[in-house]
Amino acid sequence: MPEMGGLDALCEMKKRWPYLKVILLTTFEDTAQAIKAIELGADGYMLKSIHPREMVEVIKLISNGGTWIDQRVISEVFDEMKYRQVQTLRNVTEKIKESTFGLTRRELEILQHLNNGLRYKSIATKLFLSEGTIRNYCSALYAKLGVSNKEEAITKARLDQLIT
Repeated sequence: MPEMGGLDALCEMKKRWPYLKVILLTTFEDTAQAIKAIELGADGYMLKSIHPREMVEVIKLISNGGTWIDQRVISEVFDEMKYRQVQTLRNVTEKIKESTFGLTRRELEILQHLNNGLRYKSIATKLFLSEGTIRNYCSALYAKLGVSNKEEAITKARLDQLIT
């Protein structure tokens, strides 16, 4: 399109007419574009190679309140959306773990290494830090958990599901 792209046009239409039914008609099997179109409010994502009869049926479906995404991109769209959902869940889980005792990501990482049986020196090597720095992290970690040693920290972290 000469003046703006399809996604920009979609945004503009949805701004002006929020309840307008919009189908993005494109040449490209582009998963990222399909997801973005859906996020921006498109009711359909159709490839120009669609058969005219099927196009009529899709338009009827959408005008009656349905949604439609071309079969050649739908499985990739679902895969990407599932991936994003898993990533979001992981981020939320990390935030909950961090906020439960005020642990930082690094402290959680060190706690996981302790749980895996690594000693301070091995953790230091693995994380490219000095052994003294690891000891300092562990002291802070133990204080936040309200424990006095590695074994108690691991036990508490397992009980509170801070580590796997």
